[in-house]
Amino acid sequence: MLNRSNRSRGRFVSVLGAVSTIVPFAILLAATDPGVTITVKDLTPKFLAFYDRAIEQRASPDQRWELWKSLYHFAAVPPTPAGDNLARYLLDRAWPRYPSTIGRIRAGSSHVATEAQRHVNVIAGLLHPEQDVHVELLVYVGGFEDNAFTAAHDNKITVAIPIESAPAVRERLMTHEFTHAVQIGMGSFSGSFQRTIGTIVITEGLASRVTQSVYPNRSETDSIEFTRGWLKEAEAHRREILNGIRPYLASDTSADIQRFTIGPGPTGLEREAYYAGWLVIGHWLAQGMTFADIARIPETEMPRRAAAAIEQLLATR
Repeated sequence: MLNRSNRSRGRFVSVLGAVSTIVPFAILLAATDPGVTITVKDLTPKFLAFYDRAIEQRASPDQRWELWKSLYHFAAVPPTPAGDNLARYLLDRAWPRYPSTIGRIRAGSSHVATEAQRHVNVIAGLLHPEQDVHVELLVYVGGFEDNAFTAAHDNKITVAIPIESAPAVRERLMTHEFTHAVQIGMGSFSGSFQRTIGTIVITEGLASRVTQSVYPNRSETDSIEFTRGWLKEAEAHRREILNGIRPYLASDTSADIQRFTIGPGPTGLEREAYYAGWLVIGHWLAQGMTFADIARIPETEMPRRAAAAIEQLLATR
């Protein structure tokens, strides 16, 4: 799950929960060679119904919020009162920026769907799923927070991508999230929010390193960093982060998930599990493992395998 955040907000953004009402619109894209299919659900018509009404009525912020709730009601936030408060904050902050990107929103999901098929083909070619995988791509309008997420529930895999993100950002979001989705479809990863820290280390590290591989000419920070300067700061605390996360790899408590994803972690940084995963997957790739090998590690073995890799990393320098 790619949770783009900054230090002043974003600590409450959920990668799985969302306030939503899904519009019944779908496009089935052609299957790729490994048997990966995508169904696209487009929420942009619902957003535009809200946006145009708010503009027409010259709605005040409070009136705009009520229109948002009645006509759109989707945000990548927890479905709780706190989530509603965050959705309101995101809407108010984003409102002045929507005119600059409304053309992209009005164009709808067709171009995003085409991009999605291309990205799924690339990911499938790296992970080599041996069974059919079906993914629902949910195209939504967010608040310029670039928060994509992947969710799995009742044998259904959903990848949500914000349409207002810049094209170069959206490419990275898709690559990262489709890596999660294909791995879930392969059966080695449940995609559940309630997962061990070791699972987060391996799955987030895999998605980040796949993104780095797909875009080799871009800075490596583009594949892993969401707060500018974060990777350099994490590298300065390499041993402390690895030592700090090691005792918690088998934990699946909400408190520990919060601590090692949103943070702050033991060294005071956000997303320390992502950095540990970046190192673990990089270590395995250097040893000759392939993305397909890593994607097949069963979730039940991930804490143990992550622990062994961290021991090796700590022993090398």
